[in-house]
Amino acid sequence: MRALKNLTSWLLLFLISSNVLADEGMWMLNLIGKNISAMQTLGLKLTAEDIYSVNKSSLKDAIVQFDDGSCSAEMVSPNGLFFTNHHCGVDAVQELSTVSNNLLENGYWAKSYDEELPAKGKTALILVDITDVTSDILTGISPSLSNREYFEAINQKMQYLQDSVEANSGYHVVVRPFFNYNEFYMFRYERYLDVRLVGVPPASIGNFGGDVDNWHWPRHTGDFCIFRIYTSPDGKPAQYSPKNIPLKSKSYLKINLQGVQEGDFAMIIGFPGRTHRYASSYEAMFNREVVANFKRTVWGEMINAIKKAQQTDPAIKVNYTDKHDYLVNFYQKDVWQAESMYKYNVVERLAAREDSLKAWANSNPFLYSRYVATLPVLENYYQTVTQNRWEELEGAISALSFYPVDVHKNITACNDFVSAIIMQGKPYSRLSFKKDYIRQEAKLLQKRLPAVFEKYHVYPDVQLYSIAFGALLNNSGDFNNLGMLNAIKKVDNISTTYPYYIRAFFEKSYFTSPENLSKLIKKPYLDSLLQDPLFILYHNYDMLWDSIYNSMYEAQQNYNRAMQLYTKGIMEMNKGKLLYPDANSTPRLTYGKVKGYRPADGMAYKPFTTLDGVMEKEDPNSDVFKVPEKLRKLWERKDYGPYAKNGVMPVCFLTDNDITGGNSGSGVLDANGNLIGIAFDGNSEAMACDFMYEPETQRTIVVDIRYVLFIIDKFGESKHIMNELTVL
Repeated sequence: MRALKNLTSWLLLFLISSNVLADEGMWMLNLIGKNISAMQTLGLKLTAEDIYSVNKSSLKDAIVQFDDGSCSAEMVSPNGLFFTNHHCGVDAVQELSTVSNNLLENGYWAKSYDEELPAKGKTALILVDITDVTSDILTGISPSLSNREYFEAINQKMQYLQDSVEANSGYHVVVRPFFNYNEFYMFRYERYLDVRLVGVPPASIGNFGGDVDNWHWPRHTGDFCIFRIYTSPDGKPAQYSPKNIPLKSKSYLKINLQGVQEGDFAMIIGFPGRTHRYASSYEAMFNREVVANFKRTVWGEMINAIKKAQQTDPAIKVNYTDKHDYLVNFYQKDVWQAESMYKYNVVERLAAREDSLKAWANSNPFLYSRYVATLPVLENYYQTVTQNRWEELEGAISALSFYPVDVHKNITACNDFVSAIIMQGKPYSRLSFKKDYIRQEAKLLQKRLPAVFEKYHVYPDVQLYSIAFGALLNNSGDFNNLGMLNAIKKVDNISTTYPYYIRAFFEKSYFTSPENLSKLIKKPYLDSLLQDPLFILYHNYDMLWDSIYNSMYEAQQNYNRAMQLYTKGIMEMNKGKLLYPDANSTPRLTYGKVKGYRPADGMAYKPFTTLDGVMEKEDPNSDVFKVPEKLRKLWERKDYGPYAKNGVMPVCFLTDNDITGGNSGSGVLDANGNLIGIAFDGNSEAMACDFMYEPETQRTIVVDIRYVLFIIDKFGESKHIMNELTVL
């Protein structure tokens, strides 16, 4: 029986480890030589040096990390032009939009460099090189340190290396842990600060289908927009200036206009954000039950509140577009991920991997005590997090003091003024303060008053605040040493009456309207400030976070150490196999083929959609299924230029590439490294992909580059853009 049990465990181990197929994995660029034979067998025509090189121009030089990691992008011209997704640039487009000049609704196409619009706060990073710094980080750090001291020592070394190399090289430097702190790599980037909007289709193209079609196939979304990197006249990264010039690209992608067929090779280079392929069954269970439930209830209610508010005011519809889309995207991802976990038995399969680790280590007491002993620690951590409701508390506090509630921004914008009131007080002694700092800051704030409340909408904000506050009340015990929160908690029937209190707080607060704040500016008394309910609550949230942080931090370090050893055990158990690390917003390559799939019994999806499908979905009564009249006329005339195939205009296609969030905007490349599309989504049937790759159903949804060029050329009539591209 023991022999049979061991055989069963080893079979499970084989089944789990052998699913690292040719099309699975988010592989590191500097180590891609280990995969190159498999890639060439699938059809790749390039060498490893063509993909990543520090000695010559290579594909890595054409790949962009957009907005410091939220998305990916790719250079497509010698003049700093890059493509990314519409949903990656929508916040910049929203910021540039007004009700009277709604770029979100109308789209925008610059006809010259002078018409390209500064996208404030946007950044673009291009990789210089990658270095293995594992020995630099781990050498000299004693394993006998407490877990807290151990990781503090690691983090200090990482920060020192990052800062010193950055200071000496002038590059933007990032040092990251891999395989749960078993390996470390350093990434040097050129970080560009002047990014400008060049072109974007209207939302009726760039977001066609909206949250109805989100994560679903078949898809008909032209999910792209266009930006350009600018530099100082000497070619160096610089803040925005009218004197800046377009970047002279070291490398850029040529565009393949021949199209794709099922079975064609496809690879994606981008910046996937976060995966959990080395997770324990306890982590998967926590995400399936706790995280998904919080998103389902709290975020679901927030989404409905925003939708309702957007129907009341065109300005809210414009200014809350990005907030709505962000919440919907991650709500759907986490909720549907939980459903997918049930479908594919993710928790059970990860538990089987843990059983395999036990079977592998069973004959060696050292291995057993070193690796298998981590499992109770991992289980205890998630029991502790669940019992203390740390996920729910962190989510509620984060919503109230960071996102998606906005009133905290108004409070933060008044920091200097508020600090002067607190420091100097009123009434004050001129003998103590030779200068009236309060009046000085009051005059400055009065001038900035319109900017403080620009695009602030109190109606949706009070709704979001109330929802988040309810989540905080429902997931917490007594608020020790937090006077106002404690007082609210003790009110009779507070669980049902708190929305009325929140509404009253917003009416009373100085920070919810220019009129209210003007009253404090005119009479800046400390007593008045300390009676502002939202101001006091804002600081209560900080104190509450501080009160639970230490316990969370200590538990997190114990968990990190257990995960480091657990992952090391998996790596040793699979010694000799090619393993890839979890995604962590660093450059990765994934490869596979253009491929359809079967979502359910009796169903089969082809890997292509066309403009005909856009017209079939058209619904003038639905915001997300409206079709621009100009696009309709192009379709009716079949005026597709060189971008159609046999009289049919392609829109999207599927590949079996392994991607996740952060890959949005990544270029999809053919066997010769030419651009064939832009990745923008995964599919709902395989939403547990952050934990496990499912080869039969996991797909990447891609906007066909031919549709992108068709929209730029025929719809946008943008020769300024088209003339820069190299089209094959």
